[in-house]
Amino acid sequence: MLSRAAERIYWTGRYLERAQNTARIVQQYSQLLLDLPEEVGVEWMELVAIFGARDAYRMTGRGPSETEILNFLLADANSAVSLACSIQMARDNIRNSRDLLPHESWESVNELHQYARQRLALTAAGENRFEVLSECIARCQGINGILADTMSHHSPFHFLTLGASIERADMTSRVIDVAAAYLQENERLVLRYGSTLWTNVLKSVSGFQMYRQYCQPEVEGRAVIDFLLNDQAFPRAMQSCITTAKRTAAMLPRSVALIGALDDAEESLPGTLPEDLDGAAVTDLMDVLQKKLGAAHLVVVDTWFLPEDG
Repeated sequence: MLSRAAERIYWTGRYLERAQNTARIVQQYSQLLLDLPEEVGVEWMELVAIFGARDAYRMTGRGPSETEILNFLLADANSAVSLACSIQMARDNIRNSRDLLPHESWESVNELHQYARQRLALTAAGENRFEVLSECIARCQGINGILADTMSHHSPFHFLTLGASIERADMTSRVIDVAAAYLQENERLVLRYGSTLWTNVLKSVSGFQMYRQYCQPEVEGRAVIDFLLNDQAFPRAMQSCITTAKRTAAMLPRSVALIGALDDAEESLPGTLPEDLDGAAVTDLMDVLQKKLGAAHLVVVDTWFLPEDG
């Protein structure tokens, strides 16, 4: 398998996962602002922070309004974190990998791209936001289903899964990070609105129902963080994502360095959380995990995508 083909498929997995996560997070954040009173002080700029795009957003010269922020996160194809950009990049990578991927995946991602071009600008302005984002999520899931169910599980599929797993772990860490920082800055409101805020965190990663089934009926911050960090069975928990990435890496040649990098990230997971866990400690932990996931990504690039010396 050529290195450039492996790289395209790896990024296909990342961009499909990123598109789905972006749509889900914007959808749930929009619902959060409908559920909470203005006194809580939840702002749209916090949504930009989830995607690690504060600096990029400032450089655009846009203001803090809902419409401008959502246009940046949903419809602006020049924004590297936007839903439109992720869908475009997934489409480009699948188009250039049609000899390795099921033909149905190309047809489906092309249809998603056309749908997004027609609807996302209007959605950013407030038109049918929940309906359009739900449709984008469903179509991404459909493409992933096609890939999982109709690809032979050889090297191309392993690179696809590896990209999706690393992207998913990174996004889960960002959701936890911003929620913890927000609650740290608004301690007087935690007792009153904490359940609503942490319910939104779970829904941002489609984890609310699984949390309620397997953890406890009460939605409490420390338990939510523990679930999203350490649960082995929930596919979007960081432990599960890292385990999947390690298992997938083991199916590829020359994977010792990557498995070591993923082991390093896994060792940073806290296991049992302390009872006195605070927002600052969570933020520091997420920073460490994001750096180690970034290091794992660089190992993937160095191992398989760069030309060998000589």
